[in-house]
Amino acid sequence: MDTTNNKPVKPAQKNRKPKWLAITLFILSLLYLIPEVVFNAKLVEVAGGGHINDDTLHLVELFGRTISGIGVTLLLADWLLKGRLVSSVPRAILSLALLTALVWPTVFFGQKLLIDKWLIEPSSAQQRQDAFFASILRSSLAANAVQIKGLPYQVEHATSPTEMTFLAMMGGLVYANDDFIHHVDDKKREILNRYIQNKANSQFDQHFADYKNMRQEVIEAYQEYQTGVKRYNNSMNGASSRANRAWEEVETQVSEGWSSYRGAEKSYLARAEARAQNIGPKIYSHFEDRNDCIDRYGGKNRNQDRLNRCITSEEKQYAKTLSNAGLPFVEMDYWLKREQGRTKGTTTLEDAAWSLGLSAVVAGLEIISGDSGKEVVNEVFTNEVAHYTPRITALWQDKFKRETGYPMGIRSIKEFRLHEVTARKVRQRVANDGIKLSTSWRVSQVTVFKNTVKARVRSETKRQWNEEMAKKGVNMMPNLSWKSFQIHPHIQATILESMGERNYVKPMMADWNNKQFHENVVKVNIKRETKYWLSYIESARSQFEDGAPLAENGKSALRSIIVPPISMSLSLMLVLLTAVKVPFKFYSLIDYDKDFSEHQKPWEKFVGPALSIALMLAVFAIPLLVGSSKFTDEKSTTSYFLDSFEETVSPVGSLALKWVLHTQPLVQPVGAKFDENMKITEIFKNTLEAPIATMDIIIMAKINPLKSLASQEMKESFEEQKQAITQTGQLVDLPFTVHTNSNNARIRVLNIKPRYEAGIKLPAGNYHVEVSAPGYTTKRIWVAHNNKSSTHQINMNKV
Repeated sequence: MDTTNNKPVKPAQKNRKPKWLAITLFILSLLYLIPEVVFNAKLVEVAGGGHINDDTLHLVELFGRTISGIGVTLLLADWLLKGRLVSSVPRAILSLALLTALVWPTVFFGQKLLIDKWLIEPSSAQQRQDAFFASILRSSLAANAVQIKGLPYQVEHATSPTEMTFLAMMGGLVYANDDFIHHVDDKKREILNRYIQNKANSQFDQHFADYKNMRQEVIEAYQEYQTGVKRYNNSMNGASSRANRAWEEVETQVSEGWSSYRGAEKSYLARAEARAQNIGPKIYSHFEDRNDCIDRYGGKNRNQDRLNRCITSEEKQYAKTLSNAGLPFVEMDYWLKREQGRTKGTTTLEDAAWSLGLSAVVAGLEIISGDSGKEVVNEVFTNEVAHYTPRITALWQDKFKRETGYPMGIRSIKEFRLHEVTARKVRQRVANDGIKLSTSWRVSQVTVFKNTVKARVRSETKRQWNEEMAKKGVNMMPNLSWKSFQIHPHIQATILESMGERNYVKPMMADWNNKQFHENVVKVNIKRETKYWLSYIESARSQFEDGAPLAENGKSALRSIIVPPISMSLSLMLVLLTAVKVPFKFYSLIDYDKDFSEHQKPWEKFVGPALSIALMLAVFAIPLLVGSSKFTDEKSTTSYFLDSFEETVSPVGSLALKWVLHTQPLVQPVGAKFDENMKITEIFKNTLEAPIATMDIIIMAKINPLKSLASQEMKESFEEQKQAITQTGQLVDLPFTVHTNSNNARIRVLNIKPRYEAGIKLPAGNYHVEVSAPGYTTKRIWVAHNNKSSTHQINMNKV
């Protein structure tokens, strides 16, 4: 067996990672460097922009924590993934996945947790309140509202990397300098006023442009509204003409109904004549046959049974004749013709002669019996068609009424108009159009009809208007003037949404010129915003303590002051160290598989680490020794802040700030260019910000639950204070009383100078109350003092 090619694995090779993994990590490090430098540039832009937007700052924070988690993961993967952990491809991938699952969340949540635990949560009420003023002072510098002598900040170059870097650091420098804050303490109100005025004036053109865009939207909405109003008014004003047209339709219906009725009558009459020609002779024949039965079986040789059978048979034939003719059954006598005869009790000479006097005798007897004067009527059968036609027509009365709704025999259109059926048919037809007439209405009631139609038109017009408004989510009456339209609640809500709460006043009109806009909006908002910020920087310091109403606001202000400089410095350091390592990593990959340990002198193995350390030191030393910045010049006022930072915080921290001021302006443009071309932050915002933010809220609430927060009553009380100042310029004094469960209790209000007495008049606000008594545990609690709650019950626990 040939074993000449089998060489033992040397320790130096045994502890190395596979070349494919080394190349993969190298490529990932290069890719990581791009979002890291983009984050660094974006942080400088946001923190050094003067007006820090909370949403943008939160976006940059999440982006930075996400990227830093990736960076640390890659760093540890480069250090730890070697030897048996990466002996095969599946094992290497699994090890990298496990390392990522462990390191990334730790870094993502840990850095925020450390800042909150070490810097934010332990902060004092004074530090939180001072943070507000420090952020305002930083913004005042950016807005050119404040000029600090000897400070080379140039507002006209506010977007340059140098100015933005300084402004990002300025808040922290001011915050760390208690002497400076106390020195300008009496100028806080003036600084705030100038800052808000300068900011408002500098943004006037932008806000007025937004206002003009909003005005165009309102004008277009009013034009659309007017189009609807025109339709509404045309419909309302056309109610009379609509009523006239509706009545014309009624007249047409009546006329057509009369024509139809006459046609039906003529049709029935023609059918009756035709039927009479058919059955008249047959009925005549049935009469003759019946008489034959009577003559044959009812005379001297009377046979009643044969007579009945004969007549019954004939009547069956008669009924069959009627059925075949489509006529209802009637007795045969119905068809007899009634003829007028003589009058009883009278006779003529001719009749007497012909009857040999018998008619005279009969007439005499009729007179004696009292029948004199009665007319003798003779019923005879006939085969005349004219006799049968009206009788057939009479039999079809019910059928005619079922078909037409009317009886036969209506002789004029006037009678037809007044008929109840005509009124009912008109009511039924117009009911389909939504016109409801009472059951007692008749066609002769023209005015009632027209008034009903007018009411229907107006009601339908209003309904359509309300439906159109409901579709748009609006409750707006028609025919509003331009002014009334503008002040309508829906339009005001639209204006508020368009302009934003900070640039809205109630009511805001859409037809102001620039002077009116400045007077009615800008000046009002300057006053409103000034009072708002004064409520923070001039509030009692105890309002910023844990559990007090302004505690969380103070912590947020503190984060905005100290977190950006720290994050910016760490990010800058990671960018530079990674960038410096890249060439060495690339060089090491060229001869990665070769082992030089046999030919390496003992001291040469220390060259690589020593060179790495030297380069790291150079990254920090060169900017401090060779670099420069107008803000670190000894004649600059910034030197005063840096020296103060060195004394109050640490010399290392002061050097780090100088290093950032020298180095950051060189790196920021690179990241800004990457972001401009690759849209990295925009992609992160649109895809990852929402899920990562949700995860951050849920997890941080578990691992770092908030301390006692201000109660809802205290928050509402604080809002009442701000509203009272806004409306009247002062707070309302209310009697303040505390009750407790001990008669010997000592009650103190810690955030006021006067001693507590029951019923003491105090302005509406939040008060820190301490209650103590022998045998009880001392209790401190914040209470909200306002119109709803001026008497407070505080019970202590027994020792």
